[in-house]
Amino acid sequence: MRFIVNPIAGHGRAKKNWEKAEPFVAGLGEYSVRFTERPLHGEELARQAVADGCDRVVVFGGDGTINEVGNGLVGTKTAMAIIPTGSANDFVRTFPIPLDIEKAVLLAYEGRRVRIDAGLAEGGGVRRHFFNMVGAGFDAEIAGRVNDLGPLLKVVGGTLPTIICLIMTLFTYRYPTVTLKIDGESQVVPNLVLSGVGICRFLGGGMMLLPEAIPDDGLFDIMWAHDISRLGILGIVGKTYKGAHVGHPRIHFTRGKKVEVSSSLPLLWHMDGEVGGRLPMSFTLIPKALDLMLP
Repeated sequence: MRFIVNPIAGHGRAKKNWEKAEPFVAGLGEYSVRFTERPLHGEELARQAVADGCDRVVVFGGDGTINEVGNGLVGTKTAMAIIPTGSANDFVRTFPIPLDIEKAVLLAYEGRRVRIDAGLAEGGGVRRHFFNMVGAGFDAEIAGRVNDLGPLLKVVGGTLPTIICLIMTLFTYRYPTVTLKIDGESQVVPNLVLSGVGICRFLGGGMMLLPEAIPDDGLFDIMWAHDISRLGILGIVGKTYKGAHVGHPRIHFTRGKKVEVSSSLPLLWHMDGEVGGRLPMSFTLIPKALDLMLP
């Protein structure tokens, strides 16, 4: 059993939880642990775990660490287990993975393997797998602004910086015309507000953007919202936390296996909680790509 710990995930919570959990882990049998030291290091450590013959890799971290480790394990027979210790923990919200640390560790040892789908994002020099969701629009622009204000956010801390960035984006967001090409059929979307292409259901700390997504059905769930006023955006964002945006006349859902996205403006896109770059991009569904430990 190989544990991969991101010591800065969840503002240091992952490291503290690992220190608390290690005596419990030691009582369960032989194990090894590695700590991430830089961006994308989790992927390197996961590939090394596969090379070392590890049957399972246990992630102590959040959505970004899960993405890195998943990229190192996708297409292999090494399973991933997750101890949710990030800030948002959006990926695990779709699954019955316990938030209690000891219960989650036991699941890593005693759970069943479920083969889930992955996505492949390509474009602009990027070629990476994702396991939760990608999207472009208002939320990605907020994430980009948060990244730009990184040093300031470290000083202020908490949720206040995100709220400030949301308000700033509300007044500066430029509505683009986006073209979605889904399994070869093009859809022109004027005045895009939000869009999501996903395997799982949640993003943004609990926004249930794709409430009917099934992680092993061999299809992306896809949504887009358009022609909604700036004041209306706040209402839509609030509704997504309960999935209550379903049925809105300017919010649309479909499913597909390949999505190509381009924009009339240089629009940011995000992947598994991190800013990925700017459109255009293509996203391809890879069925049954990763083993995940579940109850």
